[in-house]
Amino acid sequence: MKNELTVVNDFTRRLNIMVPWEELQGKYEAFLQKFSKKVRLPGFRKGKVPPRLVRQQYGAAAEAEFAETMVQEYYLSALEDADLDPINQATIQGVQFTEGAPLRFEATFEVEPEVMLPPYQKGFKLEQVIYDQDEEDVDRAIEDLRQQRAELRTVETGLEEDYYFLADLQEVDESGMPLVGRKLENRYFHLHPEGPLGRENLEKLQGARVGDTRRVILQTDAGMDTHFELTVREVTERILPDIDDSFARQVDPQAEDLEQLRSNLRERIRAAFERESNKQLTHDLADHFIRNADLEVPTSLFENYVDTVIADLEREGYERENIDRDAVREEHRASIIWNLKWYLLRKQLIEEEEIVVDDQAVEARVQELIAADETQANQVRNHYRRPENRRNLRQDMISDALFEKLKTYAKIKVIHKPSKELRKAR
Repeated sequence: MKNELTVVNDFTRRLNIMVPWEELQGKYEAFLQKFSKKVRLPGFRKGKVPPRLVRQQYGAAAEAEFAETMVQEYYLSALEDADLDPINQATIQGVQFTEGAPLRFEATFEVEPEVMLPPYQKGFKLEQVIYDQDEEDVDRAIEDLRQQRAELRTVETGLEEDYYFLADLQEVDESGMPLVGRKLENRYFHLHPEGPLGRENLEKLQGARVGDTRRVILQTDAGMDTHFELTVREVTERILPDIDDSFARQVDPQAEDLEQLRSNLRERIRAAFERESNKQLTHDLADHFIRNADLEVPTSLFENYVDTVIADLEREGYERENIDRDAVREEHRASIIWNLKWYLLRKQLIEEEEIVVDDQAVEARVQELIAADETQANQVRNHYRRPENRRNLRQDMISDALFEKLKTYAKIKVIHKPSKELRKAR
């Protein structure tokens, strides 16, 4: 067998394969004997047709079937000889074979591109922003806890600001005529100036009682005005609990009083800001390599990722026939390319830095998770009995170890900012 390898681009390879007749002859004779047993000709029992007649009547079919079998065999052999590991199914073209002549064909396929890491071990600069929490963060957290424990009370009087209500909306034209098929029923609203209804509609709805209908104007995502007749079905008021020591004990079993609750919340908010900061730093580390590496994503990897996104959409309830693959491809292109580039770079970095997490380390981590919450010990233990969950845990541990190693090369400038800047951004 003779192989000629052509490098088409960073990730595409083409093998031109030629197998001489001398190498195929014995295999073809054996194949022809088996093939003859399937042949039926008038005047001969099945499997007893002379080879000469088999060749005359079915020679082309036999050659085609034999070639198909040999293509797969010699393609795999050529991959092994060339030490190549395809990431997609090869496209086979130009198959040529007749008895007494060589088998020739061409296989085109993709491989993971060679990854050239940018220089990094002598240091690179990054910034890490850490937001410092303040008392307004604590106040907002307490207010969120109050809202979560609010009681709804039906209101017999009319709508007022900050009330909640259930309503039907019938879209109408500018003259007030209802548009068929454009009715929205049982929609829940919060009557608030910053809510979806806006300040102007708030004024129109003030005082509306159950059964009343008012004309409102809502804006579409494109900024177009849409007219509706809104009919109130139910009005409720949220009754918030008082903020006192009893409330503190109710929302936090570890708090004896309101001051202890505030102290616990300060620490939780600080820890949450720190986690978010470290998460962003991890992203920035990966992004540094992505921006500084000359790397092209193989087409097959990209399309496989598109398949994954579509499968996720199906799990969310979308019908496959209603999913526009081209739209998905374009909408998610940037994030898909980012993730695939990091996948390839991460793989090379793990090899470069010799990051290894063995079974013993994985088991030790499982035991740590069990010890962290003994009330969930059985659930954690059962979860990590599944091989796929252990594999995922191992990959997470490898990623953690890799990022810790990369941080030792980075020159990280830590910048502290007040959390009010974060609140403004939101």
